[in-house]
Amino acid sequence: MQKHENETRKNVSIRIISGVMIILMLIISVLLLFATFNMATGYDNLNANNRKYSQWQYYANGLQSGSDYLTEQVRCFVVTGDRSYLDNYFEEANVARSRDKAVEGVRDLVGETEAYQSLVSALGESVDLMNREYYAMRLAVSAFGYDLSEYPEEIQNVELSAEDINATPEEQRETARMMVFDEIYHGKKEAISSNVQECLDVMDAEIEEGQIIAQREMQLTLMFQRILIIISIISFVATFLMFMALVVSPLLNAVTYIKKDQSIPIKGAKEFQFLVEEYNITHQTNLEQKQELAYEATHDNLTGVYNRNGYDSIQRSVDWNTSALVLFDLDKFKPINDSYGHKMGDRVLARAARAIQNAFRAQDYVCRIGGDEFAVIMVQVDLNSGKRIAEKVDDINKELKQEKDGVPGIQISCGIAYGALISDFDKLFHEADAALYRVKRNGGGGCEVCE
Repeated sequence: MQKHENETRKNVSIRIISGVMIILMLIISVLLLFATFNMATGYDNLNANNRKYSQWQYYANGLQSGSDYLTEQVRCFVVTGDRSYLDNYFEEANVARSRDKAVEGVRDLVGETEAYQSLVSALGESVDLMNREYYAMRLAVSAFGYDLSEYPEEIQNVELSAEDINATPEEQRETARMMVFDEIYHGKKEAISSNVQECLDVMDAEIEEGQIIAQREMQLTLMFQRILIIISIISFVATFLMFMALVVSPLLNAVTYIKKDQSIPIKGAKEFQFLVEEYNITHQTNLEQKQELAYEATHDNLTGVYNRNGYDSIQRSVDWNTSALVLFDLDKFKPINDSYGHKMGDRVLARAARAIQNAFRAQDYVCRIGGDEFAVIMVQVDLNSGKRIAEKVDDINKELKQEKDGVPGIQISCGIAYGALISDFDKLFHEADAALYRVKRNGGGGCEVCE
């Protein structure tokens, strides 16, 4: 019982396993939820970077396109003299202000970073270029003979050089065209484009770095989710296997042992082992009671050897082809009963039974079949065992003839018959009994084998 209790304490309770698995699954669920939020955040960051890049490009290209638009309008004006181009120019420069808005947008987007400074430099180049464009437009106004007072203040405030003032209208138009088409003008435009491109390059590098970081974080989060899913699957499989090992399998085995009317091995979960222990205790008690009843039904209370019922059951089950029947009878037992009384007679019988048991093998069956009559069913013997049996009988008589512990001496007679020679058991018994009584008629205390 104590051993069973110790074994039970070594096993895990179903309640503990269930609690642990519930806590584990809750933790995994919380972590998965957290990972999901992280994934959503990473996705939002990636989209934010893309939106930021689009806005950045929009602002940088806005400055470039604003500068290009001014260039286009000033060139068209100095070539054609069409006032609408000049109006478009100043609409863009003073009202639309695409370039200024682009710089302000980049500052609001990324602050005063390197990219912002590049765009500021581009704006500075563009503003510097406007002075040259104002001069060219002033020459064009003069060349085409327009009323200067009708033009914007920026054009009116331009002072022409004495050479340009004295030049012919054709020369003035040519000078104006050269100022917006020559290498100096192209150099200024390239400087603007270079600064804008530098801004875009910085933007590309920063956005790419941000995207790499966002993607890496999303990959780590995704890997974390996969690990959690794998842990969940492993936990589920482990729980299933533990349930099978601790509950289902022991239960199925228990059914098998119950059907065989056997004790159930103490295995499985703690709660199941408790039930098994209780069943085993009840089963063992019932089994002992059955065994006790069966023992009493087949054994002699006085001597402890098999009684007549046990003898009848054994003789029907043994293989008599390899067995022998040895019958014993106590010589002159009645005078002992008459002289000493039945209690002493019982002690003599018990002593004789012990002597016979000690003389024969453990696999042989010693039976009391009558008052002072005993039988030994010897199994796995051959026809040459008669001498050994006779020696056993001599040893028994040597012991029993001596008075011991107040029990008077006595001797036994023996008759032997082999099942290999006589197939019918009743005849076998008759022949062994006949051999026994021949010994008794000759004075007893000996042994005879039926041939």
